[in-house]
Amino acid sequence: MTDIRFDGDWIHLEAAVTKAASNDLMLDAPWRRKTNTPCRRALVHDFDDGLTLNWDRDYPGGVTINDLRTARGASNGDWLVVASRVVQQFGTDLMLDGGAERRRTTGVLRPVRRSPFRRALVHAWEDTLVVNFNRDYVGGVQIEGRVSVPGSLSVAGQDVATVIASLQSQVTALTARVTDLEGRVGP
Repeated sequence: MTDIRFDGDWIHLEAAVTKAASNDLMLDAPWRRKTNTPCRRALVHDFDDGLTLNWDRDYPGGVTINDLRTARGASNGDWLVVASRVVQQFGTDLMLDGGAERRRTTGVLRPVRRSPFRRALVHAWEDTLVVNFNRDYVGGVQIEGRVSVPGSLSVAGQDVATVIASLQSQVTALTARVTDLEGRVGP
């Protein structure tokens, strides 16, 4: 059953499908405007046969989506592009999961535990950032390319700069001893 009812300031459309044969759907409440942009194109059937929200940034306040469940990229999930100078996530965990084909399920000598979580980055307690939280990626972490650590770096609870300085002093002491021994033994 279809029906159009007028109820004060409301228009009720009742139908299984509402079809608009137009390019643009404009929503405009002049009393809410912050600028005098001539158009307020909320939804546009764009030139690439896509659906664009907030065409030409007609709404200077941007678009807010509350309670988004799923966002799929082009071709049903291949790519999702976020073009922004800053991307802010309110939450503690960033999970990356490439699917079963990327998960290691057996080790060489023993089965590898399977975690239901794939926590790549976690804002943990005491304001720390943890990579590979709880070893969810059993293959570990690999960094390709140059790494720069401007502050201190600890490995297994030891400051790397202190360990290197200690090793350098030991090498210097050993070199002095070898030189002394060579001088005593002679050619």
